[in-house]
Amino acid sequence: MCSNDVCSEDSCWICLAGAESGPLERPCRCPRSVHLSCLGRWQLQQAGRSEEQRCRFCTCVLPPLEDSLLPPHLAPVAAAVTPYMAVVYQGEHYKIPVRPGLEGMAEFRARVKCLFGLPHDSDFQVSFECAAPTSGEKLTLRGMGCFNAAASCAAISAAKRAAGEDGGFEWSEAQQQAQQAAQQAAQ
Repeated sequence: MCSNDVCSEDSCWICLAGAESGPLERPCRCPRSVHLSCLGRWQLQQAGRSEEQRCRFCTCVLPPLEDSLLPPHLAPVAAAVTPYMAVVYQGEHYKIPVRPGLEGMAEFRARVKCLFGLPHDSDFQVSFECAAPTSGEKLTLRGMGCFNAAASCAAISAAKRAAGEDGGFEWSEAQQQAQQAAQQAAQ
């Protein structure tokens, strides 16, 4: 009989591999183990739904995406860099600093509304394109409910770029200069 510790014959409930594919953990009250990287990928696929943040079976709060998907050696880098999202509106490209959480989402909404002259009480539709942190696969996350997942992907990509490990989505100097020129012309 197993205790709360991981059994030697345990396997990840997502990929079905054992400890040979990485450490198995139990991030919630459920009896099944999981690789944190598998859980992070699964949470990313659930972006905008309750399962992104809570176990669908026991309803425990799951670790944040960055805890599951950020390689441990990049944690100090991630703490030191500012992640950005590129926003495209009517063919114009803008670069906006982001941070996850409710305050980060509120700041993002306010910046977008200010940038595009939208009324403060207006609502807008958004889709986030990001690179999956583990595979680099292009993801499209639809709706503001996916903001935290997109901000986490941006933070992980920023840390990887700063460490010289990943190109992620490139923000060309030409796009940045065009944005700055447009902002100066508007003033």
